[in-house]
Parts: sequence; C-alpha cells; structure tokens
Amino acid sequence: MQRELLQKLGEETIYSAKGHFKACDLRRNLVTITIWSCAVLNVVGIIGLGGYWDKSFPIIGLFGTIALLIWNEGEGKDYRNNHKQAGEAYLAVHKEIRELFFRDQVTPEDLESINKKVRKLDKSEKPEIPHLARKWAQKAIQKYNETDNWFLDEHK
Repeated sequence: MQRELLQKLGEETIYSAKGHFKACDLRRNLVTITIWSCAVLNVVGIIGLGGYWDKSFPIIGLFGTIALLIWNEGEGKDYRNNHKQAGEAYLAVHKEIRELFFRDQVTPEDLESINKKVRKLDKSEKPEIPHLARKWAQKAIQKYNETDNWFLDEHK
C-alpha cells in the first residue's frame, strides 16, 4: 500500500510541476507571437499595400502592442516567475517521493511527512495552471516521455 501511495503522490507532483513549467512556456510563446505579429503588421503598414490597409495594419499593430503591455502588467509581470517557483517546489517534492519509492524500507513517519508536504504544497497559494498547459504537460509526460515516468504501471 505504501508503494501505491508513493506512486500516486509521484504522479500528482510531476503533473503539477510539468503543468507549471508548461504554463511558463505557453506565456512566453504567446508574448513572442504577439510581439512578432505586431511587428509584422507595422512593417506591412510601412511598406504599404495601398488604400485602407496602409493605415489599418499599423493601427492593429499598435493596439496589439498596447494590449500586450496591459496584459503583462500586474499579475502578468510575475506570471512566469510564480509558475516557475511553483513548478520547482513540486519537482523538489517529487524527487523526495521518488527517493522514498526506491528505498528498501519506508517508515510510516517518512510516508506521513511526504504526504503532509504534498498537501501543504497543494493548499499553498500558487497560480492556476491553464487548461492548455495541463494538456501540454500531460502529452509531454505520457507521449514524449519528457520525465522519468517511474510512477507509471509499465515502469514497475
């Protein structure tokens, strides 16, 4: 029963860690795409396509840049850092769980201690993982084996 609990805790913590890391990646990619899209729209406007489009593209690019600045202000300023810290915390606990899983003897105190760490981490204040980041993390773990999947049944 101890091994099953450790497997479950290991699975939960690695999915959470990977989800937070993928949330960082997702935000970085969205910011990069927005910046380049606005830049391209402004360049197209400078080059000119003729007529109405010569003013429309730069205006769209300007509003996109303003929207990006507003989006990254406030919570967005620390968004990636907060997700990175949460991911690192989950990853550290995951590594402790993995160490316990592969030990010959695990005491009930060790099990209770690691279980408390996971519960405390779950209840801590951290950013919500976006749905797309969760799916991306799930695919990274299950399909692309981006992690040491020791907790999965086929790795017993």
